[in-house]
Amino acid sequence: MANLYRAHCKALLRFLGRKVGQHDASDLAQEAFIRVARTEHSPTRIQSDRAFLFKIAANLAVDHKRAQLRQSRVLTAVEIDDLLAVADETPDPEQQAQSRVDLHILGAALRELPPRRAEAFRLSRIEGLNHASIAARLGVSLRTVEAEVRMALDHCAERLQSRRFPD
Repeated sequence: MANLYRAHCKALLRFLGRKVGQHDASDLAQEAFIRVARTEHSPTRIQSDRAFLFKIAANLAVDHKRAQLRQSRVLTAVEIDDLLAVADETPDPEQQAQSRVDLHILGAALRELPPRRAEAFRLSRIEGLNHASIAARLGVSLRTVEAEVRMALDHCAERLQSRRFPD
């Protein structure tokens, strides 16, 4: 065993270093030599000690890489705690009901708007167009679009406020 170690240790370390990196190579080399030593008392005769040693080392390297991959996919206790600590942002039934009421009120408020104001609001808030694009599409000035969108927002906010909290 000592002869095998002296003859092949450096080559084995280089081989494993390429497979798993220098940091882990020495541990895997030591394990490979231990496994070869265990087979010396086996009734089966090994033809090439060097080939057997390197085959064991290659298998250990594969197992090591698999273990690292599994470890990288496993969440740590801290990561699990962090995930469990995330607040549930799902609205409760009361909030869902209020949102439906608000949506109904908003729809009614939009139907009350003059057509150009409603269109400017829709293009701005629903379609996501900028005011310059809306002005070009509607054939009006940028100031007109800004005013129409502002008045539409004010109207909708007023309707939502008055319906939620009647006098």
